Amino acid sequence: MSGVAIDDDGGGRLTTDEGAGAGLAARGRTRNEERWLATPPVADGTPTDEGEVAARITLLGVLVERAIADGVTAVHWETDDSEELVDEVAAAVGLDGRRDVLQLRRSLPLETERVAATPSVVVRPLRPGTADEEAWVRCNNRSFAGHPDQGQESIASLRAAMAEEWFDAAGFLLADGDPDVDARGGLDGFCWTRVHPAAGDDPVRGEIYVIGIDPDAAGRSLGRSLTVAGLEHLAGRGVPVAVLYVDADNAPARRLYDRLGFTTHATRRVRSRTLRADQTTE
Repeated sequence: MSGVAIDDDGGGRLTTDEGAGAGLAARGRTRNEERWLATPPVADGTPTDEGEVAARITLLGVLVERAIADGVTAVHWETDDSEELVDEVAAAVGLDGRRDVLQLRRSLPLETERVAATPSVVVRPLRPGTADEEAWVRCNNRSFAGHPDQGQESIASLRAAMAEEWFDAAGFLLADGDPDVDARGGLDGFCWTRVHPAAGDDPVRGEIYVIGIDPDAAGRSLGRSLTVAGLEHLAGRGVPVAVLYVDADNAPARRLYDRLGFTTHATRRVRSRTLRADQTTE
């Protein structure tokens, strides 16, 4: 290996142009003081050899060390590679936290009987630049308290997402609480959707990007109601396939999505290292 060129965003690329893994690149992003690295999987049908493993160890080893030097609180590597390859690389670069995320899919529209069996919920689109923003941050962070990625949102991180080209406020569905946002109340829950353009063999896909229920609104089947509201919105836009991601060990959510006809399409493996403790002992 000739070395690693590091990008401004904390990602990087192998500078070698020969052998297995030549040109391998990792996308990097820093969110909530945590570094996220993502590598493409080994191509389908390509045997996973020692060179592929070594390439990933070389690249990720350098990028993890860069993350530590940058003072982030945690580093995460996500990929769709095989469990065997991922675990070997993760052990070599000190990523001992383990999380598998399932990508689920189903066709749209929903069957009439599934919609009829779901309690309805009144939803409305988010209004950018209003009290909706603060209400969403509060509801989201209460919904995902303790979650490794989603539970630390802020007005700034929300507005950064809203500035992305893909953002569409019409697909960011909110369910008001009692009192509602305009009466200085809050949200019972939300279903944030996004649409991915067709790419390669994949058609246009509508994603349930984030869905959350305020803990005070639990026990009212809002999870199913909001999911169906999001899927109905996507179907109304003519989107043919729905996709969402769920932690493999989240049994209640998986039961819900099973009942709505979702099946597993792929597994994304996330391997992590918490750095906060490392830093406090230096």
